[in-house]
Amino acid sequence: MDYKAVQFAIKPLNQSNTVQVLPLIQTLKSDITTDQWMDYVDSFIGRDSRECGIITVKNSSGYYMGVLCYKIVEDVTHQIVMDVSNYVTADILGRNDISEKLLEWLEDQASERGCQAIHLTIDIRNTIIPENGYTKSIPNQLISKGYVCDAVRLCKKLNDNSITQH
Repeated sequence: MDYKAVQFAIKPLNQSNTVQVLPLIQTLKSDITTDQWMDYVDSFIGRDSRECGIITVKNSSGYYMGVLCYKIVEDVTHQIVMDVSNYVTADILGRNDISEKLLEWLEDQASERGCQAIHLTIDIRNTIIPENGYTKSIPNQLISKGYVCDAVRLCKKLNDNSITQH
């Protein structure tokens, strides 16, 4: 089968288009309101894009096809990491073009920023691991205090300079 080549542009979120990205975010968190999303986006305004940002993927027709939020943080195991949340892509018909491009961007940008690893947090509803696998590993005292496992964090080491090996 011959697929028409689709071009994607990976760019920081333009504040004037904030609401257009909300439907992608709501595929992960359906209860997020417009006001909550706008407040979250506003928290990134005026901050150094080397330290944090919201990145979008648009196709050649101008539709938003992906989004992620990142912050550069210190980590006891991997020193400096790119901590990624709200990662969502609208890969269509089983193709992974968008996700592949976004992951390549992540690795390039994390390396440019001197990160030792990428920590990617994914909502538990979007993982292949059964929820009861997480629930069994949560200590009873945390469960009794109302803590639940709502996400899983994946880690990709970018080099071997981390303190510990996984």
